[in-house]
Amino acid sequence: MTEGWLTRFWSKLIKMPFFMRRQMRRRERKIVRILHHMKKLIYDKIPQEVLKEHRVTRAMKDELKVTREAKEIEKDEMDLGFDEEVEEILSLKEIREIEKILLEHEAQHGSTGYEQEFGKKVLAILSGTEAEDRKIYFTYLEPIIKVAEKKGDYRALMEVIKHLGTTQTNLFASVAMRLDIRSASKGITHLRHDKKAIKVSLSGWDAAKGNKQKQETQLRNVLAQTQLDVESTLHSDTLVAKRDFLLIILTLWYIDDDEEAMREYYTKSVMPKLPEEERIKDFENVKQNFAKDMHVLAQGMRRIFAAEKEAEKLAQEVEIEAPRRRK
Repeated sequence: MTEGWLTRFWSKLIKMPFFMRRQMRRRERKIVRILHHMKKLIYDKIPQEVLKEHRVTRAMKDELKVTREAKEIEKDEMDLGFDEEVEEILSLKEIREIEKILLEHEAQHGSTGYEQEFGKKVLAILSGTEAEDRKIYFTYLEPIIKVAEKKGDYRALMEVIKHLGTTQTNLFASVAMRLDIRSASKGITHLRHDKKAIKVSLSGWDAAKGNKQKQETQLRNVLAQTQLDVESTLHSDTLVAKRDFLLIILTLWYIDDDEEAMREYYTKSVMPKLPEEERIKDFENVKQNFAKDMHVLAQGMRRIFAAEKEAEKLAQEVEIEAPRRRK
């Protein structure tokens, strides 16, 4: 990828949650299917063909399949990671708009008495989400870039990558992670509904004269539901981001193991050297593409950090301004 994250963001035609959710689920199923096939070829079929059956021609054809699948999966994993970042950016946009609605109402009509607690709780949620996103960035994204570019202690870093992947291998294709994709996209829809409900509740509050008990109950319930939706949406977004990076880690792990095996095959004169070196060169090109992709996703993560900081600042303003403007 040579384009930057923002250029790619604006060139993305469809940012509607339903369509993005459908795209992400389709890509996720394809990636998991290909990874299972790569795993079977790399660890079972090709070693059997090379070391036991000595079927060189068939083994070379299967190795070619692995390199083709690696090239294909690299693009899909980039697209999946990018779509997740778009979703998180859109989620944070809705949260900031909700906070601005409350701040504008406070400025024009004073506090209703419920904004302070809402601001305090949302600030805590956002702070926790930012910390988790930063942990994901430094635990997964930075090591992926270093492994792909072979910077630093490459072998030691690859062992770290493998350790990260081993405890998660059975998680990738699980129903729970597919549900996280659905709930993450639905979260944006819920937040947009909450935004409208808050506007209606505040309008009802302003229009009511005298006893506002009914409006108080409605506003309190709407803000409580919004708080739950903010928490569940951001939590799902971080889980999906983590899942996406773990899929990339698993891909790099398989590629690295296959490279090692191919070197062993030709050094032991079991397989011809030239074709094996060509396949290794193909893998190195895939890693270079991964490195470029991860730099783009790193730009997206930094934009997410900035959006989280802005949302935290607004939540803090909601919390602080409420007592000042309470009538």
